[in-house]
Amino acid sequence: MHPLADVRFAIRSLLQRPILTAAVAGALGMALAFNVASASVLTALLQHPFAYPELDRIVLVRDARPRDGVHQGRAISAADFLDLQRSVQAFDAVSAFRPSPMVVTSAAADPESVEAAAVTANFFTMLGVSPMLGRLWPPDADRAGHDRVVVVSRRLWQSRFGGDPSVVGREVGINGRSATLVAVIRDSDCYPPGLDVWMPLVMTPDEQRERAAQRLTGIARLSSGISIARARAEVDAFARQLAAAHPLTNEDRGFELLPLRREQYEFTAPLFGLVQAAAVLLLLLAAINATTVLVARLMDRAGELSIRSMLGASRADLSSLVMWETAILTAAAAIVGLVAAVPALDVIRASLPEGIARWVKGWSAMRVDRAAVAIAIGLAALTGFAIAGVLASSVSALVTRGASLERVTVRRTAMRRAIIATEIALAAGLLLCAFVVLQGLGRQMTTFAALAPDRLLRFTLTLPPWRYPDDPNVVAFHERALEDLAALPGVAAVALVRNEPASNVPNPVVPFHRQDAPSRSPGEWPRTDVQVVSPSAFDVLRLPILSGRGFSATDAPRAARVAVVSKDAVRRFWADRDPIGTIIDIAQDSSPARIVGVVGDLTLNWYDPEPRPVIYLVDAQSPARTTSVLLRTRIDPIVVSRQARDAIARLDRLQPIAGLEPLSASIADSLSPVRVIDRLLLAGAAAAALLAMIGVFGVLAQSVAQRLREFGVRFALGATPASIARIVLADAVVTAGVGLAAGLGVALAAVRLAQASLLGLADLNGSVVLAVVAAIFLLMLGAALVPARRASRVDVATLLRL
Repeated sequence: MHPLADVRFAIRSLLQRPILTAAVAGALGMALAFNVASASVLTALLQHPFAYPELDRIVLVRDARPRDGVHQGRAISAADFLDLQRSVQAFDAVSAFRPSPMVVTSAAADPESVEAAAVTANFFTMLGVSPMLGRLWPPDADRAGHDRVVVVSRRLWQSRFGGDPSVVGREVGINGRSATLVAVIRDSDCYPPGLDVWMPLVMTPDEQRERAAQRLTGIARLSSGISIARARAEVDAFARQLAAAHPLTNEDRGFELLPLRREQYEFTAPLFGLVQAAAVLLLLLAAINATTVLVARLMDRAGELSIRSMLGASRADLSSLVMWETAILTAAAAIVGLVAAVPALDVIRASLPEGIARWVKGWSAMRVDRAAVAIAIGLAALTGFAIAGVLASSVSALVTRGASLERVTVRRTAMRRAIIATEIALAAGLLLCAFVVLQGLGRQMTTFAALAPDRLLRFTLTLPPWRYPDDPNVVAFHERALEDLAALPGVAAVALVRNEPASNVPNPVVPFHRQDAPSRSPGEWPRTDVQVVSPSAFDVLRLPILSGRGFSATDAPRAARVAVVSKDAVRRFWADRDPIGTIIDIAQDSSPARIVGVVGDLTLNWYDPEPRPVIYLVDAQSPARTTSVLLRTRIDPIVVSRQARDAIARLDRLQPIAGLEPLSASIADSLSPVRVIDRLLLAGAAAAALLAMIGVFGVLAQSVAQRLREFGVRFALGATPASIARIVLADAVVTAGVGLAAGLGVALAAVRLAQASLLGLADLNGSVVLAVVAAIFLLMLGAALVPARRASRVDVATLLRL
């Protein structure tokens, strides 16, 4: 037969059963859409997150020492950075930045706190960034007296300055000082991604000699032709030279080179990799389901195929017919998949709040592009080839001379049952993964719920150094703010916390030394989180005082320095012995502190669920210029929010506040990436369960159609409709049982992998396994009800005439 005739025949054959054709193409298409959407996410986040030229030559330069499992960028010291910049030949350029929240002021609008950083003068040229408006600052911008210049993001230019191009060259207020706005850069060029303002980093002579304090993140461009392995070898040798020259600070210090492309891998790769795996499994299920349906349809055409064979059609001719049908089906599925992937990707992109999405590089750039189209076509082609191969072998079996139809039917029925058992196993695995993540998410929500976040209002204060130049000024403002806020109607308590729960930002990690322990060099000191809080913070955060006392008003700036430690810090560093009275030295602090109390542990962020050792310092003695304010309210915190804003404005009308919202909203935002993953997994699992249910229905419906004569004989021998229905339901139970038994081990292995990949969020227990098994079992029984009812309600006389 001519190929064009085969195509016309295949189209007519498919159109004869439009519902079946639409169902198969639709199921395959939705599975392809899920794959295209998840692949587009992975491509945007992992393959092409940044648009910088020669991205693979850009590396982050970070401290190489482990941080005890804390997921955070590891800063280097200013002196180490300057030595790297001068001495390492593997880099074309070495730059650095230091995050530093700033306040933007102008005559046209209220003051606004913005995410900002101080960066070295070569920062943008090293990245290869060209401004969309204006010109970048000169090479000497990081010298004192030349630093009154600022670069802003496009989003801030639009929101703050109305997108006015004439603003370039004007004076704007930054932290109470005037600076010239010299350039606007595209949002895609922002680094770190969520920042809106960049100013030159000016280091004093003392800062340039500082090696103990590590506050800079280095970023460098490899020299042309230099591999990252060679650069690492040179940097390692340089770190050994620094350790020999400065043993007190650099004895165990090294440098880590992380390709900028891989910066997000630690978080996004495990999460969205799991979603991509689920998408592939879903496509496999859809392919198996389509194969099952098409094989069943092919068996209904066994007579037609046999006649064609007797009329001289070869097996290749017959196989060509079904292969063209498969090609047309998968082509239609690819079109459905591409069309459906666009809104699916829009839903994924809109699922993260803007405040979170702006920090995830590549999130807003997700598109169904040419790569996505190629993925859809490739997956559709692979799926079509696999289905066509099975159908071709089925054609051969059906037209084999000497093989009885009954034997072929038994063989096909066994094959279909095996296929459905596989579908059930895969569906169980996806459901288990989705539900363990859902349970982990619920556990995190419960952990934060212990804070009663619905009655907590939070906002951030950043005091600019030009209006609050020293610690006494910062402390005085904080004390007045706490007093005025506590007096507001409906407010039960107020506290300052440098880093509040669910901030998605880790605490600073610093070395400390117990004076009652053997003497060590600073490079060997243990490391712990440090928090700065006001005396009322433990009450507001509901952290119990386990021994000793908390902070009080007597812990004033000129009083003896005190500290409070967490329960986990006692376990790790005091072996559960009482630490009260111990004197500790904290790196970067000028005077030691005496431990006066022990408090309970606090979960800070979802990605670090295990307790962290924390040393708490009191704000009056270690004031933080940027801090979060938490108000414990007796009423809805939204009602208090306007009064809180007015209270700060009365203290300083130029002082902005940022992120004014209930803590429950902050928690929801911080968990939004995990919620996205869980929703995607649940959608895939639900689709998988539906496909498995449809597969079971198809197999049992076909089985009932083939056994009608048998059922007629059973009726004639006295069987009741209920007993016939039980036979069909028992067939479903056996099929589901075999599938669950065979697939449970694989499903549990997949869950273990999810537990290792999801940063502690996956939480497996027996009740979840039993619930998923029961759900799958009930779904399969539900799918069997219609065939069972059909078998039990057919007229006996009709059955006996078959």
